[in-house]
Amino acid sequence: MTGDLTGIVAIVVFWGFVASCVFLGVWKQKKLETLRHETARLLIEKNPAIDSAVLTQLLNSRPRLNVQDPKMMKVFGIIVIAIGLGLGLMGLWFVLVVGDSNALGLGGPAALIIVIGVGFIFASRFIPRSSTKVTKMENSSEISKNVSEL
Repeated sequence: MTGDLTGIVAIVVFWGFVASCVFLGVWKQKKLETLRHETARLLIEKNPAIDSAVLTQLLNSRPRLNVQDPKMMKVFGIIVIAIGLGLGLMGLWFVLVVGDSNALGLGGPAALIIVIGVGFIFASRFIPRSSTKVTKMENSSEISKNVSEL
């Protein structure tokens, strides 16, 4: 009887986690969009003759995940490794605490996920570093220069 209940609890917790991640992602995007529009409104109030190009750049500039950035690849690799370790620990918990020996099967997928994370970290070494730093510097200085001119 407890095995059935444990399975149901595990399913509910997993899908609750997925739903909360989706909800928080959507909420964060809406909050950032609201802040972006509030900033644009304040700029227009201070300077009614604002350049439309600066306003368009402010409203359309969204931070995006740069996959070609070696630092982001390393961070993503570490996150994937943590997921693999969590999956392995979950299997170990089911074996030791619950007593379900079938959970030993989680060791293989956990090891695969850890190896994928190590692969991301290793692949980040092959991405050229200089071009991404120059692009970031140009974009950030251009936006700050346009805003400071107002």
